Amino acid sequence: MTYKKKYNADGPSAEDRALDRFAELMIEKINNLQSDWKKPWFTEGTMKWPKNLSGRDYNGMNSLMLMLYAEKQGYKLPVYCTFDRVIGLNYQKDKQGNRTALKDENGEPLPQVSVKKGEKSFPVFITTFTVVDKDTKAKIKYDDYKKLSDGEKQRYSVYPKMQVYSVFNVDQTNMKEARPELYAKIEEESQLVKPELNGESFSFPAVDKMIEDNGWVCPIELQHQDRAYYSILNDRIVMPEKAQFVDGESFVSVLFHEMTHSTGSESRLNRIKPSAFGSEEYAREELVAELGSALVAQRYGISKNVKDESAAYLKSWLNSLKESPDFIKTTLLDVKRASGMIIEQLDKITQQIDNENSVQQNVTEKSGESKDRRNFYVSVAYLQNADDTQLLDRLHENGDYDRLLQEAKEYDQGDAIDLEHTFQSPIQNRGDDLLDEDDYYAVVYNNSVGGTYEIMRKVPEQEVRCMIERYGLPNNASKDVKVVAKNMIAEQFVEMTAKRMPIFEMDNGNVLQVQYNKETDHLDVGTVTNIGLAVKHSFAYDHSFSLDANLQGVHEQLSEMSEYQHEKADIGDVDNDGIMDEVTRDEKLLAEEVEEEVYCRRGR
Repeated sequence: MTYKKKYNADGPSAEDRALDRFAELMIEKINNLQSDWKKPWFTEGTMKWPKNLSGRDYNGMNSLMLMLYAEKQGYKLPVYCTFDRVIGLNYQKDKQGNRTALKDENGEPLPQVSVKKGEKSFPVFITTFTVVDKDTKAKIKYDDYKKLSDGEKQRYSVYPKMQVYSVFNVDQTNMKEARPELYAKIEEESQLVKPELNGESFSFPAVDKMIEDNGWVCPIELQHQDRAYYSILNDRIVMPEKAQFVDGESFVSVLFHEMTHSTGSESRLNRIKPSAFGSEEYAREELVAELGSALVAQRYGISKNVKDESAAYLKSWLNSLKESPDFIKTTLLDVKRASGMIIEQLDKITQQIDNENSVQQNVTEKSGESKDRRNFYVSVAYLQNADDTQLLDRLHENGDYDRLLQEAKEYDQGDAIDLEHTFQSPIQNRGDDLLDEDDYYAVVYNNSVGGTYEIMRKVPEQEVRCMIERYGLPNNASKDVKVVAKNMIAEQFVEMTAKRMPIFEMDNGNVLQVQYNKETDHLDVGTVTNIGLAVKHSFAYDHSFSLDANLQGVHEQLSEMSEYQHEKADIGDVDNDGIMDEVTRDEKLLAEEVEEEVYCRRGR
């Protein structure tokens, strides 16, 4: 049975032709799996996630097809570019858009980069969005629309449009001969690093944290039993325990399969209904789960085999691919959405782990550098794909980082440092790459968020301290800046206690001592014991005010507490004038003590 192509009267569109190519690749892959379904979806030799020359990742649907295409063609690098992009490697543009041919150190023209004769391109889908104000019909950029609040977004209509672009793998060009340095750099960046998932105690930190903290869209329960499944009725994933799997890759692959199913519930991507399980309709859902989990696994360097229960659907998938042209499109779109949800969450958790265990912070703490010499990085410009970054892209691709750094400095307008975007390390997000830095500036590139450049000014810690002293600590200050503020208070507190111990003498005669807790950023109040301060009250430190002002504020709050106020009590009509006289609690206690003494002397 051949693939039945049904087109409109005008013939196949660019989208139709692209889907034909995709279907043919999928049919070939499933045929191979049918002959040996123990094979992985992507072989051991499959490379890293596909990206373009600027380092921007392709989305899940394109990535899936480009990896299958690279595997079939035997390409060595997962990097693709359009024909115009290849030609553009021979020139550089200035800020006015004028082109000049690239030359070597001797002023000689560099060898021309070109697509090899006879090479054929491969299609990829790029979705663009038109955003229109419902009332004024004015258009705004999609990047600006994404920054709006949910309420503001209601004013606009968003129209997606899928466009087809033709790309070539870098191995289809003569880059290796014409630009050996650039090719070698791409080759180095494309090395696949597989996680260590061997042994009984294998660990995938992001997955482990997600399960432990209940960080997925539904609960994931590990039980000592033999089934792995997603229950749409109970909205939960049930997995055998880790020790029941032969290795870590098997555990993670099966988990990703069930996580993909869980994205399809009615409350999420609305692919599956309770009645769908076990039906013919579920065959397509099983393919979505297989392709989605294979993509996610490949993203993190893990091989994904066809799940045993899914092997029975191979023939059904082939028939659907051959009979329905729409089957490949709807399936791939669902795979893209499902895998995107999982990857986004795992990357978010990985970033949390990286931030908690910041290598840069550990190095700084161990280095013993003084606060005057230690540098901080202040973001002064953040360039996204909507900005004009062609010159920076060109310098980046050619490895001319010295000039890239010089161009980046031009974006610094000399404004005062923003404590919200001030950090100890230039690396703040997963995927950040420090391209270059000198004594004054650094340039960071990230290819996973649309290809962004962040220009950072380097300042000494003393300048950060001066900003805090002058303007206080803003609520949105970075975590690193808040650490500096805490250190400043701790130092002031040490200086204060060297001269006088801050204590509070309350109205009722209690004496309380105060300490600053740097870990919690609180002023702790209590009584001194032989093992330290027995904390009774804790007050959040307000960095908008001085240490003295904070201490005064704490004293005022304590004074309002009834347990520390000067108490009074009624002890009767001592003058026999019919008026109840009030004496202090201390006087009453003294009277009781006197009575007790009399009681003892009488020998009762």
